[in-house]
Amino acid sequence: MKKLYKVEYYGKDRQEWLKHRGFGGSSVSAIFGKNPYMNKLDIYCSSVNKSEEKKEKHTASTQYGVEAEELVAKFFAIHLKKYEVSYPQEITMYRRVDKPFMTYTADGILKEVETGRKGILEIKTHLVQSKADADEWRAGNIPLNYTLQVLQGLAVINDAKFVEVCVELVFINYDTGEWQSSEIRHVKLERTKCRKQIKDVENEETKFYENHIKNMIPPNLEIKVEIGE
Repeated sequence: MKKLYKVEYYGKDRQEWLKHRGFGGSSVSAIFGKNPYMNKLDIYCSSVNKSEEKKEKHTASTQYGVEAEELVAKFFAIHLKKYEVSYPQEITMYRRVDKPFMTYTADGILKEVETGRKGILEIKTHLVQSKADADEWRAGNIPLNYTLQVLQGLAVINDAKFVEVCVELVFINYDTGEWQSSEIRHVKLERTKCRKQIKDVENEETKFYENHIKNMIPPNLEIKVEIGE
């Protein structure tokens, strides 16, 4: 299969990486209206205003994720011997050469020992803050914003055959907000089973780029206001 992407390296400079990043996994979920932290207008503003350097939003949850990611990745490598895992030694971003606005930063690249197939490793930490959220995870489901992110990985790294999502779920006491327990789960997505969804992701962000970024037309946001009696 012909590769449709190139690889860019940014050392340890996260701000330089953020400045050059196009539509990544978080952007795609925002374009679909499924990102709890940003919306389409945020993506538009950060894309057209190149003079304003992109900054990361730091919260207790995101800081925990940064610190725990390496440990979760090691857990994955220890327990899933069917893969050879290649972890990036520096910030590594993949970019589609035909659509440079499509980018993806993988947590690792996998090689299936038995078949030699190439895959993507996506590491997550997720703070479970409600019973409904916990029930969804225990039913084997992952949030749609995470699903969109890994579909973006398959859309950019077009020779990858699958994605392994390894997640540390952190459960808290809903009354006190204190840590209660944690567990590791992993979900595998095969390219052959989600080709349509991958194409939908590519089409939607292409449409967003063509209609809004290229023509510098801000997207409309739907605002719902509920007024009580």
